[in-house]
Amino acid sequence: MQKLLQKIFRPFFIWLANRFGSDPKKEDVFKSLGKLYNTITTKKRRSGMVLDINLATDNFIIFSDQHKGNKDWADDFKTNEHNYITALQHYHQQGFHFINLGDAEELWKYTPDQVIPQNQAALKAEANFQAGNKYYRTFGNHDLLWKSNLDVQLHLKNIFRMPLPVYEGIVLKTFTESGKKLNIFLTHGHQGDKMSDNNRFSTWIVAHIWSPIQRFLEININTPANDFYLRDKHNELMYEWSSRKKNMLLITGHTHKPVFASGKYAIDKEHGINVIETTGALKPGYFNSGCCCFNDGDITGIEIASGFIRLVKWHSENNIPDRTVLEEKKLDEIVQQL
Repeated sequence: MQKLLQKIFRPFFIWLANRFGSDPKKEDVFKSLGKLYNTITTKKRRSGMVLDINLATDNFIIFSDQHKGNKDWADDFKTNEHNYITALQHYHQQGFHFINLGDAEELWKYTPDQVIPQNQAALKAEANFQAGNKYYRTFGNHDLLWKSNLDVQLHLKNIFRMPLPVYEGIVLKTFTESGKKLNIFLTHGHQGDKMSDNNRFSTWIVAHIWSPIQRFLEININTPANDFYLRDKHNELMYEWSSRKKNMLLITGHTHKPVFASGKYAIDKEHGINVIETTGALKPGYFNSGCCCFNDGDITGIEIASGFIRLVKWHSENNIPDRTVLEEKKLDEIVQQL
C-alpha cells in the first residue's frame, strides 16, 4: 500500500513544492541582496567577509543545501552522505578551500541535538579544512540558528575549532589572467523570499506537516539535476540582480536547481564540449550550486580552480563515488562578457 501511495502522491508533492515553495518579490530580493553586498564590501558590519584571492593558486569548492538530518525517512541527506564525504576528502587532499553555502543542517525538521550526533563523519570531513584555515560557512534559511555565535559554540564546539564564524555572505576579490578586476559574491540565496527569509510559518509547515508526510511516504522531492538553466522565478531574480553589476559573479544555493553562467553555456553531449546556447543577451554572471540532497544520491557543486569555474557532479557507479564536470569555462572569458 505504501508503495502505491508513493507512486500516486509523489508527482503531486513535487508539483506542490515547485508551485508554492518559493515566493520571492523582485523589490525585496533586490533590496536584500544589494544591502548585503554593500555592507560586506564597505566592511560596515560583520555580516560577511571579504577575502582577497589569487585565481592561479587558490582553489575553491562550493557546496550548499546538504540538509543533514537524523537519518530517518524525512532526512534528505542520508543517501548522499557517501558521495559528499568522498568529495570533501578529495578536495581536502587537493588543497582546496571549502565554502559551505548554507542549509548545511536541516533545523526546520530537527533540533541540533538530533542532527549533530548522526552526522559526525560528514561534519568532521568539513572540519578538516580548518587545519589550513580553508573552511568558510554561510547560513541559510534552514540553518538560520548558526547566525548566533552562542548556538554555534554550544552545538558545534566538539567538532570544529572555535571561533567558527558563520556569515550571511562572502566576497572573493581577485583579478583574472588578463588583469580584469572580479568580485565573486557568495550567499545562500534566500534573501527577499517571504516563504524562506526568517518565516516562522514556513518553518512550522515543514516541521509539523511536510515531515510527517515525508516519513510516511518515504519520498524525497529533490529530483536529479539534469538541466542548468533559469527554470524558476527565484533563480531568474537572482540573475536579474547580478546582471546589473559590473565585474561581479553571484553564486547562490537555496533553490536546489543548479545554474551555470546564467544558462548561457551548455554541454554538447555528443562531442563533450561547451557550446554557446541561443539564450539571447544573457550575461554569464549567475551560478547556483544546486544541492547535496538529490534523491538519486548525487550532489552538485561549483569549483573555482586554475582559472576555471566549473559545475561538477559527484555520483556513484557500483557504489564508487566519481566526479563529473558538467560545465566549465575560463573565468577570464566569462568576465569579458559581464
